Amino acid sequence: MAEAKEKTTPVKLLYDVWAAGDKRVSKGTVLDLPVKAAKALIQQGKASRADPLPGDTE
Repeated sequence: MAEAKEKTTPVKLLYDVWAAGDKRVSKGTVLDLPVKAAKALIQQGKASRADPLPGDTE
């Protein structure tokens, strides 16, 4: 049986953050992150959603 792929969602960074391996990711970058990590960054105020909400056409 194949392993289920972890669901990801795009977020836009509002601040520079440090990724794995001491790599700095600049603010304004849009990343596809696992949902759990995305929620944590959004809750900390370090990122915002980068995907359109249902019904948004822009």
